[in-house]
Amino acid sequence: MSLAEKIGQMTQVEKNSITAEDVTTYFVGSVLSGGGGAPQPNTPEAWRAMVSGYQEAALATRLGIPILYGVDAVHGHNNLRDATIFPHNIGLGAANDPALVAAIAAATAAELHATGVHWNFAPVVATPQDIRWGRTYEGYGEATELVSELGAAFVRGTQGAGILATPKHFIGDGGTAFGSSTTGGYLLDQGDARVDEATLRQLFLPPYQAALAAGARSVMASFSSWNGDKVHGSRYLLTDLLKGELAFDGFVVS
Repeated sequence: MSLAEKIGQMTQVEKNSITAEDVTTYFVGSVLSGGGGAPQPNTPEAWRAMVSGYQEAALATRLGIPILYGVDAVHGHNNLRDATIFPHNIGLGAANDPALVAAIAAATAAELHATGVHWNFAPVVATPQDIRWGRTYEGYGEATELVSELGAAFVRGTQGAGILATPKHFIGDGGTAFGSSTTGGYLLDQGDARVDEATLRQLFLPPYQAALAAGARSVMASFSSWNGDKVHGSRYLLTDLLKGELAFDGFVVS
C-alpha cells in the first residue's frame, strides 16, 4: 500500500460530504450515514443503490478493497423512513430481558441488510452515573452488571444476523463530572471522567469485556476524557488496555 492508500483506508467520511468518485480518488475505506444521512427518496431500494454506488467505486481502486458502510442504528434503523423503531436502551434496561435485546438487535440487523448496510454503531454500553447527562437514555442503566449482560446480548443478536456491532464509547463516557465539558455549552457530555483507575475498571470496563467475549470486532472510542486526557489520545486506554490487556484485535473507530 502507498501512504495515500493507507490514509484513505483509515478514513471514514459522512455520505453528504463525499461522492462515489471521491471514494475511488482517495482510496476511502469507509462511508457512514450520520443523523439525517439518508438518500432521496428515503426507501430501502434507494439505500441499496447508494451503498452499492460507493462499493463499486471502492472496488474500482488499484487494490479493490471493499468499503465498510456504517450507520447509527442504535434503536432501529432510524435514518430509514418507515423503519421499525424500538425503545431506547434505558427502556430496555428497565425490561431487563437479554433475549428481547438480542431479538431487537437481530430485527434491526435484518432492516440494515435490506438497505445494503453491514455495520451498526451500537450498542452503547455506557453506565451513566449522573442522570443529568444528556445521553443517559442511551445507556441500559447505572448498574455495570446490567449493562454488561444486555450489551453482550445486543452484540450477539447483531452479529448473529451478519451485521458488525460496535460497543461504544470506550471508555468512561457515562461517568464524566458535571461542568467538566469544554465543548460549547455542554456540561457533562464530552466531559472528563475524574475517577481513579480502580473505579474506571470496576464501573466502566466490564461491559466492554462482555461485549468482546460476545464477539465484537469493532469498538468506538469515546469523545470524552479521563482525568484530563482525551481518550482518543490515550495510548494506555486504546493500545495497552483495549488491544493489549483485553487482546482486542479488531479495529477502533473514532
